[in-house]
Amino acid sequence: MSVKLPLLSVTSFLAQNGWFKASEIRDVFQIWHSHEFPSSEVTLPLDDEHKRYKMLLSDALEELSECLNISQEELMRNISPLNFDAIKVRAIAGDVEDGSIPFDDGLKLLFSSYKLLKSCSKKIQKFKNKNKHLSSYYSNIGMGQTQLGSYVVSLHSPLYRVGTSEESELFDGNVSLGRMINKMFYAKLAKVSAVFSEEVDNEIIIQKLLELRLDKKECDALIDIFGSKAHRDFEVKIDWSSKELIEDKYDSPISFFARDAQKIVKYREVLKEKKTEKNVQLSGEIADLHRGYEDELGRAKLRTKYQDREISVSFTVSEESYPIIANAHVEKKIVTLTGELEVLKFDNRFSANFKSLSDVFVCESLEIALEPKN
Repeated sequence: MSVKLPLLSVTSFLAQNGWFKASEIRDVFQIWHSHEFPSSEVTLPLDDEHKRYKMLLSDALEELSECLNISQEELMRNISPLNFDAIKVRAIAGDVEDGSIPFDDGLKLLFSSYKLLKSCSKKIQKFKNKNKHLSSYYSNIGMGQTQLGSYVVSLHSPLYRVGTSEESELFDGNVSLGRMINKMFYAKLAKVSAVFSEEVDNEIIIQKLLELRLDKKECDALIDIFGSKAHRDFEVKIDWSSKELIEDKYDSPISFFARDAQKIVKYREVLKEKKTEKNVQLSGEIADLHRGYEDELGRAKLRTKYQDREISVSFTVSEESYPIIANAHVEKKIVTLTGELEVLKFDNRFSANFKSLSDVFVCESLEIALEPKN
C-alpha cells in the first residue's frame, strides 16, 4: 500500500501543530522540530517528486503517530481532509500547450471523461439499492480547476459510502463505493492502454477489447477525448485521497496516443456486428490460462468448434473454479461451458467471448460406463 499525501499538506499540518522548520540541507531536505517533543525530528524533501519522498513520508507519519498518540490512519485523515479522488485527464498536442482548447473539444474532453467514469460505475457488482446510491454518487461528482501545460480537466470523484453494515463485505473491508468505482475506472483504462501498447495485430486487439467488455458508449467517449481531428494524445492520472489506502499499481499515469484512435474506431465498427446468444454450450480443451499475481479472476480460452469453424473462445475464471480449469488444462481434459456468448464477425472470421457462465463441466474420463447385463 502507498501513502498518498501532498508535501504541502504535511508541512501545513506540522506548522499548525507547533512544529517549525529548523533547517534545510543542501537545498534538498528540510528538518522539522517541536518544542513539545524535543527528542523528535521529522525529515522531508523540499519537493514531493523527490525519489525518497515516500520513504521519508512513511518515517514522518510513524514519528508523528507516536508523538500525538493516534493511529497513522487517523493522522492521514487529519493531514489531508479531501473526501474525493481527483481524476485528471490531460490532452497533449501543440494546439493546447498554452492551456487553451477549442470550445467543443474542451466540452467533449470533460463530458467524455465523466461518461467513462459513469460507465465503469454501472458495471460494479449488484447490491441493495444500487441505482439509488449510484445516483447519489453522481450528484456529488465535482469539477476541479484546469491546469496550464497541455490542457487538463479534473473530476473530483467522491469517496461515497453506502453506509450499511454490508459495505465491508461488498467493497473489500474499509473501501468506499466511490473508491471502488475509481479503481475500476483506472484498471479498465490501464488495460485498454496496455492492449494498444502490446499488440499490433488488429484481430488480437479486437479480441482483447472484447474480453475487456469495452462497449460502444465507452468507445465514443474515448474517441471524443482524442479531439475532433483525432490528433491529440492524452494521459489519465488519479491523485488518490489519503483517507483510504491505495495499492502501488494504481500509481502510474495511463497514456493513450493519437494513433490509437483509429483502432478504437475499427473496433467500434466491428461491435455493430456483435451478437449475443444465451444458453450456448461448447466443448473442447483449454488452450490458454493465465492470471496476474494480484488479480482475483483469471482468463482462459477454450479451443472448440462454433458454426463448423475452429475458434478459441475466451472466458473469465473465478477463484473457485481456477484450480479445476488449471487441472483440466494440464491434463488436457475436455471442458464443457454453458453460458451467454458474445460473437463478433469481421473479415469473415469469428471472435467469441463468454460474457457469463452458468455451468462448467470437466469430463474426467473418456470411458463409458455400461449397464451390467442380467
